[in-house]
Amino acid sequence: MNINSLKFTGLLVLVALLAIGCASVNYVGKSFEPTTNVDLYFSKEDIEQEYTVMGHAIGSGTSDSDDIQQALIDKAKEKGADAVLITEVDNQNSLLAEADRDPDSEVKASFLKYK
Repeated sequence: MNINSLKFTGLLVLVALLAIGCASVNYVGKSFEPTTNVDLYFSKEDIEQEYTVMGHAIGSGTSDSDDIQQALIDKAKEKGADAVLITEVDNQNSLLAEADRDPDSEVKASFLKYK
């Protein structure tokens, strides 16, 4: 095995290990040109601009909610949203969580497009 294939294999292992604890996002809805800035809201009443809901997303993982929140923002930018409205936060297996692992968390959100 040459040095380049060893480096490549090592890189693949590193990426796989980092992905184990990462948050994932499932999105259903419309897509637009990617955006670079996404506003974050936790209440509809805080949104001062007119908007339309372009889709819905569920962020999940064994990460803390900040990681899941960031994954939602990144997906919103990719899909062309102007804002993310967090609609629900759920810690799914809090009673069943083992002492040696984090419980699964789920964050539901709507992706918004300003009019």
